[in-house]
Amino acid sequence: MALNKKITLTLITALFFILFNQGYSQVFKYWVMFKNKTGTPYTVGTPTAYLTPKSILRRTNQSISINTTDLPVTPSYVSQIAAVPSVTVLYRSKWLNGVVIKTASAAALTTIGTFSFVNNTKKVNKYQLSFPYKNNEQPNPGTLNSSKTANLAGYNYGGADWQQKMLQVDCMHNQGLRGQGITIAVIDDGFDQVNTNSIFDSLFLENRLLGTRDFVSGDTIVFDDDAHGAWCLSTMAANKPGIIIGTAPKAKYWLLRSEDVGSETLSEEYNWIRAAEFADSVGADITTTSLGYSTFDGGLNDHVYATDLDGKTAPMSIAANMASRKGMIVLNAAGNAGGGPWNYITVPSDADSIIAVGAVDSLGVKAGFSSFGPSADGRIKPDLSARGAKSLVCGPFVSCFFGNGTSFATPILAGAVACLWQSKTIATNMQVISALKNTASNFATPNNNIGWGVPQICNAKTILAPLSINNVSNGSDKLILFPNPFTNEINIQFSQGNFSSVQIKITDVLGTEMFNEIMDGNSGSIHLREISKFSNGFYLINISYPEFNQTFKIIKN
Repeated sequence: MALNKKITLTLITALFFILFNQGYSQVFKYWVMFKNKTGTPYTVGTPTAYLTPKSILRRTNQSISINTTDLPVTPSYVSQIAAVPSVTVLYRSKWLNGVVIKTASAAALTTIGTFSFVNNTKKVNKYQLSFPYKNNEQPNPGTLNSSKTANLAGYNYGGADWQQKMLQVDCMHNQGLRGQGITIAVIDDGFDQVNTNSIFDSLFLENRLLGTRDFVSGDTIVFDDDAHGAWCLSTMAANKPGIIIGTAPKAKYWLLRSEDVGSETLSEEYNWIRAAEFADSVGADITTTSLGYSTFDGGLNDHVYATDLDGKTAPMSIAANMASRKGMIVLNAAGNAGGGPWNYITVPSDADSIIAVGAVDSLGVKAGFSSFGPSADGRIKPDLSARGAKSLVCGPFVSCFFGNGTSFATPILAGAVACLWQSKTIATNMQVISALKNTASNFATPNNNIGWGVPQICNAKTILAPLSINNVSNGSDKLILFPNPFTNEINIQFSQGNFSSVQIKITDVLGTEMFNEIMDGNSGSIHLREISKFSNGFYLINISYPEFNQTFKIIKN
């Protein structure tokens, strides 16, 4: 009798789960794109209604205009969607102009499709995440605490010593450049015990943790989720002398959760978009993300490398470029798919205006797991590389290990970039990226293994030194060159007379002569249009005429 009851109970339980899963599987998330932002109460002339002063200042410093993509989604559109029976509006995106909804009703989708402001609807699913993996080798306590790792700045990096020095981070720290004044948004899957972990004490003692947001659960609690974000954060923000000191131990941070490791229903790609929009609105200078996406759970609507990884198809890649166009420097892990079935970079590393980060070992050789480029449209990827093989990272309970993954290379580089940008905050994000590429270990022959290679931050600082946003004068009061960076042409204006014979010579970073002509400056200015076909990168332009001979640094974007 007892056995029969047990069997009956088991059958009932099984039936319950079958029915539950059948019902649950009918509920899907859909992306609903709008045609416009007509009727919005917001205007480009009143940005303080939706952007913080720091976000507006970032745009101002880089001559970036506020436009309709900055405006929030039209509220009446959202309310009309929300009023449709059986529909729940989960979140919205102003950059892509739409909302993500949840519904099990085909009739509801039909109704939404009849709205004049709706462009289209598309089912969204959770993507499979490419995580780094732990290396079984644990740090040697003698290595962590060795006095040999101490430098002139008084920093003892412990086991993180070499991952700093590869990038010349120690050089920046010795100059007092440790990320002060730069805000980094870390977008990840959780930051387990960061609030109680002693390696992050200084974040709280110095009030440099600006805030947290959980775009999965909709609250601000991120310290009880996965440890992956904590590991990544440690490579930048940790300050435990003799154990680990991060690349930007004095920067300010936002911790944003976009990835739900255990869920099969949330769309992490759209969660990331929301997080990036938030980071922009609160004035983050840099975003770093150690997440990458290629395929959906269950194989539904998988990304297809040949058609989707072109930098302008996947929503997350579109948003990553948008974040860059708002003046942020966006770093994203290239992925750990090298040599596997996928092999290539993952979304959003295909975006053209961001830094896709590959992983190298202590000798600067590509790590086997690091994803390969190019993007589907043939652009070199990854862009840059950093230590991602046996990188020292620390997590809950000050548990440190040597881990492998582009997940770790990315924040290591992000912190270094913060120190670089701190040295020349007037530089644009594209100027910083160009300086990084032009000082990297592989800049002369970039490839789809490590991109331009491992950048040298102190050398990049030298390149940025004479740059300003709108012109380069190099301390000269006799002429001005603008714009810089340039796209199609450079204008040279003379402030002290007209000159009939001006010799202009341009060389690349290797010293190869790219342009050499004597030009007429009698009108008081010269317009160089012959340089529009130059490849993107860093150049030196020498201008000479009677009683004047000077060389300027210029960047082609």
